[in-house]
Amino acid sequence: MGEPKLSCLNFMGLNIDVFKEVYPPQEDSFLLAKHIHSLEGNVLELGTGCGISSLSNASRNPSNYVLGVDINPYSVKNASYNARHNRIKNAHFMHSDMFSSVPKLRFDAILFNPPYLPEEERPSGPTMLDSALYSGKDGRRHTDIFLDNLEDYLLPGGSAFIVQSSLTDIPKTIGRASRMGIASEIIEEQPLFFEKLALLKLFRE
Repeated sequence: MGEPKLSCLNFMGLNIDVFKEVYPPQEDSFLLAKHIHSLEGNVLELGTGCGISSLSNASRNPSNYVLGVDINPYSVKNASYNARHNRIKNAHFMHSDMFSSVPKLRFDAILFNPPYLPEEERPSGPTMLDSALYSGKDGRRHTDIFLDNLEDYLLPGGSAFIVQSSLTDIPKTIGRASRMGIASEIIEEQPLFFEKLALLKLFRE
């Protein structure tokens, strides 16, 4: 018996199934996935979910090594399933809370679509999906962990791509990166009904 599926979608030629305990791709997911398919080299994705960004990159760059990690074990199963069913052999998935279990390697590119809702908005009765949605008191816990560890895992000359929301202060992320000596560029902004999403590229000039 296979895993129970919530939905199925086609994205850039990939057939992506989404399991019930996995965050389904939304506007923020597609914003990241559509801009990273041409990255070359070793690629790390934190919070891979169903694997849509990792698989988008791996399928178009067969010489890449792509590693996707997630704290949700169902996401790891889901992304691995999608890799097999799309016959993608250069994308691998493992369980990790952010960088905690990532091999001590440096990557050419690091991708992250972080959770960004404040914990006070979390409803009672937590589910596995909560790990993709809530991030500390101000919604920035995972973004700040990402920035704190970035230089340990990013190769010189490499780039990081992170989705940010106006709900958690995009200029704050840009300012903190700048104080670390990391430049930023807004690749795309996307206004939504109650927030603005931005995809940031972080790099050393």
